[in-house]
Amino acid sequence: MAYQIGLCDDEEYQIKINGVFLKNIAAKKGYDLEYHGFKTGKALKEYLANNSLDALLLDIDLGEESGIDVASWITRNYPDIVTVFVTGHREFAEEAFEVEAVGYLVKPYDSKKMENVMTKVMTILDRKKREDSGTEIVITDENIKKKIDCRDILYIERQQARSIIKTRDNEYQVYETITSLCERIGDSFIRVNQGEVVNKALIAEIKGNVVYLKNGMEMSIGRTYRKSVQEKYFGQ
Repeated sequence: MAYQIGLCDDEEYQIKINGVFLKNIAAKKGYDLEYHGFKTGKALKEYLANNSLDALLLDIDLGEESGIDVASWITRNYPDIVTVFVTGHREFAEEAFEVEAVGYLVKPYDSKKMENVMTKVMTILDRKKREDSGTEIVITDENIKKKIDCRDILYIERQQARSIIKTRDNEYQVYETITSLCERIGDSFIRVNQGEVVNKALIAEIKGNVVYLKNGMEMSIGRTYRKSVQEKYFGQ
């Protein structure tokens, strides 16, 4: 799903320029982005009443409105939005960071400066996404939807058409592929072979092509997974 980026500036041409910058940066860096333009803080607030944004490029001088005030409102009401100030005023930098802006672009700027700021923004958004996906997941076990804390999952193994999720206290049987589950449980897990995924915290040691777990279990490392297991566990 594309990240939603807001561009709030009282000058229409500046919104268009920033939109072109974002399009080019997305193509160059492989980002999946969609942008939405707003000429006033009021229009931005009305949009957020029924829609969401992941990041916001916000002008400080919005005619009769103050971008600092708009950012303060964003921080109070939508704290997950990553805000970057785009302005012709250097003197507001201190105030900008008081409302938790992560960047400060001073007009006129080029695409390279925009790219540097967006790299920082995307790093933050990707980290948040990983953290969110790695906290809890919803599964269907025995036709009942259940919520699992990923930190409680010890390992997942494939048994015929089902995936068995073993936690500290329970065992869940779901008709979902291990590949799909891996995309949802976060970076604290290692897929060791085609049919087994283990929580890194449960690993006692790795010797040769075998993963030894703290509960006494052993898992063979699949040939196509050897490199990724080494990288994820040893960091190399």
